[in-house]
Amino acid sequence: MATNLLTCCERLDESKYRHKCACPSAVAVCESEQVNPELCGLSEFTGDGVVASTPPKKYRLQTQTYTGLSYTFNKCCQPHFTQPYEVKLARVDASTSDFVSTLEYDSLTCNLGGSSTNGNILVTTYQYCDDLPTGTSNRIYNDVCGGLSGNTTNTVASNTLKNQNCEDTEYFNQSAEDPCVGEIKKSLSGTGTTVLSVEDTEADAEARETPTIGTSCSSLWETRSTGFGWTVRTSGYTIECDDLVIGIEYEVAPSIRKRTAVIDSYGAWEDVAVTPVTFTATAKTETIDDGGDPIELDHIQGYEYEITSVNIEKTA
Repeated sequence: MATNLLTCCERLDESKYRHKCACPSAVAVCESEQVNPELCGLSEFTGDGVVASTPPKKYRLQTQTYTGLSYTFNKCCQPHFTQPYEVKLARVDASTSDFVSTLEYDSLTCNLGGSSTNGNILVTTYQYCDDLPTGTSNRIYNDVCGGLSGNTTNTVASNTLKNQNCEDTEYFNQSAEDPCVGEIKKSLSGTGTTVLSVEDTEADAEARETPTIGTSCSSLWETRSTGFGWTVRTSGYTIECDDLVIGIEYEVAPSIRKRTAVIDSYGAWEDVAVTPVTFTATAKTETIDDGGDPIELDHIQGYEYEITSVNIEKTA
């Protein structure tokens, strides 16, 4: 006479039931993809009362523009040695076009490219003490002072705008060389801006990454409060059931927990309610999946979800 060996098995609620041969078992088999993106480009401007955004941002395009340059240089002259000393205009520089310089990071590769358009300065030397003009010429400039010596100030107007100003004024002093005391010897002024634009988004950064394939049973999508890098990991699972008895109805469910996931600040774990899958065994082993594909583990920005175990039991 054939006999069936019975095993005493335990349900999740700690109640007992009898099962032929070994108790049913189940494990989760996971497939994961992970990227560790980082924002690309230039950080925001800070200072002068302007603070970084939360989370901080980066921009892929910087545009510098210098304009309005004017430089005047005077001489103290006594043209014919019988006339009193007088101030003669010796040289004037004036920008005839803006200087524009750009730096740009590629959205797909984060490689730095760039282009610049140089501005021109018309340099006119009018006359020296003998009243002989010497003509004009052009030269290139690439800073707010036009390559001349001046006092430069930078003011942060916003996270994406920095203003620049160049100015300098010098006067003749009372001396044998400079008897035109109190008169202007040099006058210099120029203005400029540095502008950041084309914000690099987290979606841009994630698209640049090639995922690393793994077997983690954790889904993670960190949010940033500080810093420019974070982790994104997706996970899918199948449940492999074994030691089943054909014709018996079972229910199976993974135990899943979650916590908040902010960079450098993770919350406490809490259990996630999971609806069990009910099925009638047609073989000793069964696979629980999503139509042949892994079941996606929840994936929400700012959280980590993790499978800690799988429970299977005969239905009541």
